Amino acid sequence: MVWNRALKDRFEAESGAILKDWGGQLPVAVVFPNSYRIGMSNLGVHALYKWLNDREDFLAERVFWDEKELSTSGALSVESRRPLTDFSVLAFSVSWELDYFNIPQILRTAGIPLYAVDRDESHPIIIGGGATLTANPAPVAPFFDAVCIGEAEALLPGLCKTLKASINAPRRELLNQLATISGIYVPSIHKSENQPTTPIARQYTADLDTFPVGSVVFTDDTEFGDMYLLEVQRGCRFSCRFCLVAGAFCPFRWRSVEVLLREAENNLKYHNRVALVGPVVGEHPQIVELLHGLRKLGYGLSMGSMRVNPISTDVLDELVAGGVKSLTIAPEAGTLELRRSIGKGFSDNDIVEAVGKIGMAGIRQLTLYSMVGLPEETDDDVAALASLALRCKTEADKYRLLLSLNVSAFIPKPQTSFERQPMAAVADIKQRFEMLTRTLSPRGVKVKPDNVDWGVVQATLSRGDKHLAEVIEKLDRISLAGWRRAMKQCGLSNTDYAHRHFDDNEPLPWHIVSM
Repeated sequence: MVWNRALKDRFEAESGAILKDWGGQLPVAVVFPNSYRIGMSNLGVHALYKWLNDREDFLAERVFWDEKELSTSGALSVESRRPLTDFSVLAFSVSWELDYFNIPQILRTAGIPLYAVDRDESHPIIIGGGATLTANPAPVAPFFDAVCIGEAEALLPGLCKTLKASINAPRRELLNQLATISGIYVPSIHKSENQPTTPIARQYTADLDTFPVGSVVFTDDTEFGDMYLLEVQRGCRFSCRFCLVAGAFCPFRWRSVEVLLREAENNLKYHNRVALVGPVVGEHPQIVELLHGLRKLGYGLSMGSMRVNPISTDVLDELVAGGVKSLTIAPEAGTLELRRSIGKGFSDNDIVEAVGKIGMAGIRQLTLYSMVGLPEETDDDVAALASLALRCKTEADKYRLLLSLNVSAFIPKPQTSFERQPMAAVADIKQRFEMLTRTLSPRGVKVKPDNVDWGVVQATLSRGDKHLAEVIEKLDRISLAGWRRAMKQCGLSNTDYAHRHFDDNEPLPWHIVSM
């Protein structure tokens, strides 16, 4: 059949894939609820796939969601092209709230009941994990038998031991066993009216060197098909008030240069470009040594963003020598006062100086990133952002540095200092986007605004509770119109979640999790 042939061709075009014999193994499907092209750019998928297959008593195969590639049994695994019902465990890796919409479709097309309460011993155990579920599992918790709160490295040993020992036990007994593991949230066990009496503590590993994370399977059919992805660090030491990284991935940790270079050398046979992954890669204490070492191995370099202040000319020189032509820096807001209110202390002059250093080093394209709709923001702040962008443009022109401005709406995230703050009104955000475009585009600064309407949906899911599971279930079409219909059918509104201030004494759905 066409879908089977396509999967076979895809598998044969890969390098590094793992195909294990099913005899005596506990089979796990690593499910990414989006396309192969996007999922294979996600290091969480690579890491989970490798760690499970490194165990002698487990095997893992990858499953992605693409409606064009469905069989009569739904989504199939890449490796053996088996349906989801052949696996004992489905491990969902979820990185983005809007991917929640694909979870019901994946389960339905496989003939698996969507709600955990409706499943029995004939169905796989369904486990969720990833950054968004760690921050707030509530909107999709009814779909999962268990949710991993935290990092897989810290959770897998206990989880695998329990699954191996009890996978054939009655389902309720297995769930009771899973609920005893630190960091495992079992909604049917830990339930109460609002939250468990004891929040589930996020788990993390202290020593990243023990668990190197990089690309495992290589394919051209991905967002970064010509690069080896290498995780350099996790967490962030700056604790910006809007950002989930400090909450969901703290503390700030990094891998040693020795381990990173060893991993890179072992994978040089696949690609000669390396993309360094992490929230603040440039803050690695030996970043210059790392970049230089990677270049000596023969790698070209890719590093997406740098902090504004301080910006290292030594780092810039290494990046340019490694072939980097574009970078991103994030002013985040238009005035020093507003930046300070969100945890960013650098001045306009710091930003303009950074642009000059980047241009002088030989970078050819620079993206400025900022948000609109921050708490306490005024029209004057947005006008100041336009003025700042023009100052940056003047500086960039000295070096023939192409400059653009990406702007997105502020989305309040759980587990951050701004978790109770409302998202600004859509009309206000769009008006401010239009003002930036009207002011900057004629002056040679390309403005790229995010879709505000989908931002509202993301904010709703981000701060949602268990009632949104019914909305996700009822969604007949993944579109804004479909979302609004489903919300209306359930008697809910985006205002309930995205656009209101949560009172200081109001219980929050995500306080089922302790960071």
